[in-house]
Amino acid sequence: MKRRLGLLLALLGLGGGALAQGKVTVQFWYSLGGTIGETIQELVRRFNASQDRVEVKAQYAGSYDDAINKLLASIRTKNPPHIAQVYDIGTQIMVDSQATVPIQELAQRDRLDLTRFVRQPLNYYTVGGKLQSMPFNSSTPLVYFNLDALREAGLTPKQEWTFEELAEAARKLTKRDASGKVVRYGIALADYGWFLEQVSYNNGFYYCNNENGRRAPATEVNLDNPAVQRYFQWFLDLYKEGVLLYVGRRTADSQSAFATGKAAITFDSTATLGGIAHTVGGKFRIYTGYFPYFQEFGRTGVSIGGASLWLMKGFPSQETEAAWSFMKWLVQPEQQAFWHLRTGYFPLHLEALELPEVRKAHRENTNYTTAIQQLRTSKVSNVTAGCLMGGFPEIRQISEQALEAVLQGRPIGDVLREYKGRANAVLQRYNRSVGR
Repeated sequence: MKRRLGLLLALLGLGGGALAQGKVTVQFWYSLGGTIGETIQELVRRFNASQDRVEVKAQYAGSYDDAINKLLASIRTKNPPHIAQVYDIGTQIMVDSQATVPIQELAQRDRLDLTRFVRQPLNYYTVGGKLQSMPFNSSTPLVYFNLDALREAGLTPKQEWTFEELAEAARKLTKRDASGKVVRYGIALADYGWFLEQVSYNNGFYYCNNENGRRAPATEVNLDNPAVQRYFQWFLDLYKEGVLLYVGRRTADSQSAFATGKAAITFDSTATLGGIAHTVGGKFRIYTGYFPYFQEFGRTGVSIGGASLWLMKGFPSQETEAAWSFMKWLVQPEQQAFWHLRTGYFPLHLEALELPEVRKAHRENTNYTTAIQQLRTSKVSNVTAGCLMGGFPEIRQISEQALEAVLQGRPIGDVLREYKGRANAVLQRYNRSVGR
């Protein structure tokens, strides 16, 4: 086994020894802007200051969609960065590119104890029995509540909600003036495909066939699964009642509606906790709960979203070793604690949760704890591993178009049949392009 591993590392241009003499430069492309991007730059600054052998140069590569297109172009021209941040739904594309070094080999070689890491992110990025990339910014969806509005309406805050309970709460939280005009919506939601995928997982359904593409490559998108059908009806009913404020596809708009008091509930990522709290600015108290499920199906658990770090191959061994040293440093408890508290993303390393500053933050703001408890109580399975398929970015847009069609008055069954066909066509075209 050791001989085979050594041969593989040699073929990839890696070595197990120390870095070559002199400072080695590593190019790192990332895709998060704003304060989160500033936090990435701060982590890079701290790493560079912590040693004198490696200098990481971090460059913003654009949005997730733009960044993966830029990365694929760089692979074709044989000029990629050493490390690239790629969103979760780009995983199959990255594996099929055959341009990366699976993290599993390096982790085993260096005896990096993966049992000390949160299981769900590892589960998501494990393909073909190997951890392909290093989870970095992992998140899950949460329900955000205006706690003051909840209590004013006589509603008891709790962590676990069904969609049926949430609908009733939204109705009670909706306020109208004397003329009947809505002055505060019960809930504001964006048409975001990630939520639709999470509805599937949390209710126990695969979003694509072959067990989410985990037993064999996915060949069909389960866009019409029972949970999606129920969600479309739930969304449509509340929208027609004037209880749900539909903001389009941008979650930034649903965040704004919630933070400004225009709506009392919204769905969003754990990663926006800090940003939403900053925008609210103390105008009301925030409470977070687990992403909801339908009563008839029961709660299975959510999958992670966000992105991971991919180690690109084809570089001299000392450069690959330098890039790997930065990735290992990033996932240590101290860095993970800093990342978690500054952004709201999960700390990947379990020991980060035991550090004094993290324990203190969780005591003072239990909203940090909600996200972690939701993940800990989610079942680890091929359902919650998340769907693995090519063409996912385009397929996600198709799912968003489907909800738009329903809100425009088309029957849900007809819409799901049509858009499932469109999604399947994208997946089949992708599979043909990679010889499947």
